Amino acid sequence: MKAGKIVLNNMEFYGFHGVPDAERKIKQLFKISVSFDFDFTDAAINDDLHKTINYVKVYDICKKELNKEYKLIESIAYQIAHAVKNKFKGINNIEVKISKPQVQISGKLENVEVVYFL
Repeated sequence: MKAGKIVLNNMEFYGFHGVPDAERKIKQLFKISVSFDFDFTDAAINDDLHKTINYVKVYDICKKELNKEYKLIESIAYQIAHAVKNKFKGINNIEVKISKPQVQISGKLENVEVVYFL
């Protein structure tokens, strides 16, 4: 089987996620990247959107999950990966990466990031 990889990098969403109550009261930035293996050879040869994965639908899955309330970004990553897997046939090796720049840690930190593999 020939394969390809589709990657949506650093989609930006705002949400109310975190363990401390204060983090769930202030809208924060979250960056999400989703990648997966998919054989899009037929789509590429025929220039046919119906034979590949529509990026807008993947984006919409991420947006839907970020509109819910979670304490853990690990939970968000898990939900996104499983929603993508359930929505599209023929995809493998899903990776969801979530970065949270605003973290309540007393120290210098660029962000916290989780990566979930499915």
